[in-house]
Amino acid sequence: MSKKGNNSIQKECYKLKIIIVGDSSVGKTNIINRYVNGEFSRDYMITIGMDFLTCNLELDNKIFKLNLWDTAGSEQFRSVTKGYYSNSCCALIVYDITNEKTFQNVKQWMDDCYAFANKNIHLVLVGNKIDLQQDRKINKETAEEFAGQYGMDFYEVSALSGENIENIFFGICNFISQQIDEGKYDFNDPSVGVSKSNIEEGLKINRNLTQKEKTINKSSKKCCK
Repeated sequence: MSKKGNNSIQKECYKLKIIIVGDSSVGKTNIINRYVNGEFSRDYMITIGMDFLTCNLELDNKIFKLNLWDTAGSEQFRSVTKGYYSNSCCALIVYDITNEKTFQNVKQWMDDCYAFANKNIHLVLVGNKIDLQQDRKINKETAEEFAGQYGMDFYEVSALSGENIENIFFGICNFISQQIDEGKYDFNDPSVGVSKSNIEEGLKINRNLTQKEKTINKSSKKCCK
């Protein structure tokens, strides 16, 4: 993955608030850590309330500052984390492909997103742990059909190996970029979760798309193969 420093061409910069929800132990924290830091931990530590990471991605002559809010999946923290849904443009709803209950609970997480975030929040369904194919309980076709029924983007990933992790966030930024170009966001309305931002001197770009990756992401609609 190529990385760039400062660019003499002035680019538009946008802040995005993205929340990650789903049951405990589905791998939400590891998905974010794999993307932002390139790290994975086998030691399970429950997220208490909320954790927060940031990453900058350049796409379509725009720089996106991704504010990633990792929420607790445990029922005991659920009433607390609902307060973090507001002003989000996108929600990743994560389930574990080896745990049927986590997939059954996806609809409840969707309902929470619609209840506590803005009504136009972009939902992305993510099936994690595809490195455990021998233990798979939810087949890909079932999840694809579910996502299509509700108009959600869908990805199967492995936080352990990193497979498809970057495609999630490239896909989100591609969607947001298109929405911006079509004038879908009122930047004076904080509830949409997308705001214009100034480009700081020496801004670090964590991720850049190659032309091949741009083509892949723009051609993928409801599923990343």
